[in-house]
Amino acid sequence: MKKSTWDKLPVGLIIGMIGPLFGFIIYGIYYSSQYGIEFNYFVSNVFLSNRTLVAPIISLSLLFNILPFYFLLNKNFYLAGRGILLSFFIYAVVIVYFRFF
Repeated sequence: MKKSTWDKLPVGLIIGMIGPLFGFIIYGIYYSSQYGIEFNYFVSNVFLSNRTLVAPIISLSLLFNILPFYFLLNKNFYLAGRGILLSFFIYAVVIVYFRFF
């Protein structure tokens, strides 16, 4: 069985670190459309200015990582899946920091 060039821990880590950015954009567009505000206002005044909302918004953004994680597991790219799982733990440290400190 030939090993794929995509089945590497750094590839999964990069996907896992960038994935929540797309989740953040999707959530920001949804939030902006629901409350009738611009996306820039959401980023500057809701996300960056309100420290109590940073951890929940990052947590919601992490849900986007579930899609590539299961896709990689179904393709038997276990090392890349571990990279995405590692990114979950890195983001968990960030979430705990914003939640409690």
